Amino acid sequence: MGQIIYIDSLDTAQFACPQCRRGKIMQLSEHNIVKRITKVRCRCKCGHSYMVTLEKVAESIQKTQLLGTFISNDRMECSGKMIIKKLNSKGLMLKTNIEQNIIPGLKLFLEFVLDDAKQSIVKKEVVVKARKGKYLSAEFTSSEHYDNLGPYLFFNKLYI
Repeated sequence: MGQIIYIDSLDTAQFACPQCRRGKIMQLSEHNIVKRITKVRCRCKCGHSYMVTLEKVAESIQKTQLLGTFISNDRMECSGKMIIKKLNSKGLMLKTNIEQNIIPGLKLFLEFVLDDAKQSIVKKEVVVKARKGKYLSAEFTSSEHYDNLGPYLFFNKLYI
């Protein structure tokens, strides 16, 4: 029997090899998993092969098309345009305009426009959790949303 791995609302899943216990967080948006439960075979760097069952978790999430830009001021300079595809109070999933070498743990500064009546501009700092191709999952560095994002999340019932 394989292990059960839950896909969170930002399309990320945390895999762990049962033999060597090596873990990895993966971004699964590019794979377009439609079923609620999917079985896959994984191969670890240690050479061990194992079966897992991917299960989608139903959480409060809104699919969006919010346009914006991102920039990094770390050692690794990267910037570009993005589209925020999913959003909740803990983080977001976005698609960049071009594939870049963005690694997990990198801090990005985002600026995007909400689709509310005021067309509010939001500036947030996030930490990248996982990347696959042009898709990134990231968590907000602050859990308080005192800017225009707070009311937007509240009225769209996106707090988890």
